[in-house]
Amino acid sequence: MVVPSTQQFIESVLGCLTEGVIIIDSSDRIMIWNAALVSILHLDPSRALGKRYQEVFSTYPQLGLIGILHTMRMQHLPGTVVRTSVEGTIPEHGQINLNLCVHLLADTDQAYNGMVIVIDDRTEMLSKG
Repeated sequence: MVVPSTQQFIESVLGCLTEGVIIIDSSDRIMIWNAALVSILHLDPSRALGKRYQEVFSTYPQLGLIGILHTMRMQHLPGTVVRTSVEGTIPEHGQINLNLCVHLLADTDQAYNGMVIVIDDRTEMLSKG
């Protein structure tokens, strides 16, 4: 039996999810970005991977993602999971409503080591309700 590499395994799992997933390293650079996130935020992953999240999310200042992530990083301990929601308008795509789950990663010394962000697009569900 051939065992997939860790990277292949992660990419395979993330590719099956309907939630958007971003993995950010300790220097705020986007390391992994799944296909669902491309669909939710309508951003080109080739312009995001390896870039700082502040640069990538500056495309949509109305969502406040930069401020939310910065505040979480400054006010919460590594290892913490924080949930919040945002809503706003994305040009050419309209109003969106997103639930965010942010896990602040910690290294073995409990120092900040990046973030895993899961974004659930609640727009369609809320528009039907």
